[in-house]
Amino acid sequence: MRRILSLLLALFPVRAACQPLFPCAERLQSPYGVCTHITRPGWDYEIRDRELQLLAETGIRWVRSDLDFHRFFTSPTATDPAVFSRVLDSTEGHGEHLLGILTWQGSYPWDDARYGWRVAELARTFDRRITHWEVLNEVNLFRGVDSLCPRYVSTLRLAYETLKRVNPSNVVLSSGFGELPEPFISDFSSLGGWRYCDVFNFHSYFTPEGLIPCFERLHGYMQRDGWKRPVWVTECGMHTARDRTSSADFFTSLLPAALARLGIRERKVCVGVLRNLATGYSALYDDEASLLLAPYCRRVRYIDFAALETLDVRRTPVLVATRDEYFPRRCQPALVDYVRRGGTIVLAGGMPFYYDANTPEGTYFDRRERGTRDYAALHMAAANRWSSPELQERLPEVPIHWGATGLVASDYAWQFGEQSPARYLDDSALHPGDSLLPLVTAGSENFRLPVAGIYRLDSDLHGNIIFQTRMYAMPIPDREAEQARRVGRLLLISLAYGVERVFWYNLRSREKDPYYSEDCFGLIHSDFSEKPSMQAYRTLVRLCPEGSTRPVLTRRDDLFHAEWQRSDGRRVHALWSSVGERQVKAHLGRGVHLWDHLGNPLRRRGGRLTVGCGITYVEGELSLP
Repeated sequence: MRRILSLLLALFPVRAACQPLFPCAERLQSPYGVCTHITRPGWDYEIRDRELQLLAETGIRWVRSDLDFHRFFTSPTATDPAVFSRVLDSTEGHGEHLLGILTWQGSYPWDDARYGWRVAELARTFDRRITHWEVLNEVNLFRGVDSLCPRYVSTLRLAYETLKRVNPSNVVLSSGFGELPEPFISDFSSLGGWRYCDVFNFHSYFTPEGLIPCFERLHGYMQRDGWKRPVWVTECGMHTARDRTSSADFFTSLLPAALARLGIRERKVCVGVLRNLATGYSALYDDEASLLLAPYCRRVRYIDFAALETLDVRRTPVLVATRDEYFPRRCQPALVDYVRRGGTIVLAGGMPFYYDANTPEGTYFDRRERGTRDYAALHMAAANRWSSPELQERLPEVPIHWGATGLVASDYAWQFGEQSPARYLDDSALHPGDSLLPLVTAGSENFRLPVAGIYRLDSDLHGNIIFQTRMYAMPIPDREAEQARRVGRLLLISLAYGVERVFWYNLRSREKDPYYSEDCFGLIHSDFSEKPSMQAYRTLVRLCPEGSTRPVLTRRDDLFHAEWQRSDGRRVHALWSSVGERQVKAHLGRGVHLWDHLGNPLRRRGGRLTVGCGITYVEGELSLP
């Protein structure tokens, strides 16, 4: 009976609607916000009115910016309200609300005997003009502070009580905690820090679907310690900075060379890409596979975890198995068996299989770290500096010498640095008949080990393993297009789970350095030309404006479906898949309008919808069988 039930669930998966996890209104009340540095001269202060007009026209009603103490407190006893007053004149003139971030001056707030006085001076000066106050930005990222969480809770209590004394209607937000870090958030909850904020606030730069475990984890803390608070996300987003060295060149340069060395003519074979809709795992996304693989092979075929067990090596001799360090360990035996039967797997970045997880977000909280324990099954071995005194002496953390062998184009790019150190593999686990062919080596002048290469296996395993250990090797072909695809997904998921207000970081990219991520998070460029993400944001606000019912989100495998009703009574649906394009059967009512995530109209094509990583909006009646 149990086997029959499991089979039925696999064939007919249950569509379960997520429920709001936090206190929230049934209808959306000014849910959209952005971060912009309009309180900082030299940043956006001088162009604030132009930015605020754009936001007002788009329907975004909240802005978040720092109240830098040094801007207001010009001496130990004197203040100058001019900058903040002019900013408030502008926000009020455009119908915008300011969320002000309380900062600090000279010493940490918990070490400043005058911190309470400073908060009171700001609150009295801007009483009723600033009504929402965030107490420090990402305090959990402060370094070198003992007992950081207890110190912050004491500061939060001081700010909370001070702001409430000035005006009981002041709304106090906790610091925007970065990614709900352990053990900081657990300590904050158990210490009762929630007693001193009206809104709990955090930041996340995970993928949109990666926010779901964040919400579930936070809800778990609330249940454990018996508290509830409305939740805001005051920073989220994605940068569009350029790569100094291409991440795509592994597929366009090294992989073709490796296949040629193995005698595999990529233009003649089908290349598989491991993908699982139920979990969202994907070794490559659609646009990546189209750009990086399709031009060089006969066919690209997506392979599910279940199909891997019986995958025909003759029909699919090459399989892209990983894109980074994350892989579900339960699938390891099937992958090993594929190699045993003669298949060639491609491990595209980082130390493969290091985390037992489907995605980076999946391991962020659980930390299911496997390390290199699963390597022996594939006859691989890691040369870890931290486990060998000899290697620590001979191999630098950041290599000073590296080079491609004659098998790889000499211009194959690889940038090492503190954020992307070397990870070495070696031949110490090979069996008789196996060999390791280095393609790129790195290390010191006199000693190098492979950081990319081919394991050629001819023992009990009869296939090949092509690898590179480059940490940041995610080859997003078009970051601006991907940023736009994430906007609506991120906002709708947050609102469906009960988040009251979501702030995108940020409005305008400064772009002083196009390779620096912090300069490139904006929805618009430095010259005010729009990125596609701004159009995606405008489309969402048009279709899900203030006053709409809170979106109801359901999921069937990796097909997400959000629906809501606007105040004009019109129903709107949003459908997407985070891993790639799929065909969805749908019953569409009369008079429906279809839009892509950028607001472009789509043609109705019978009873099927093409759904991908960018939202497909359906304005009107829709039902899914």
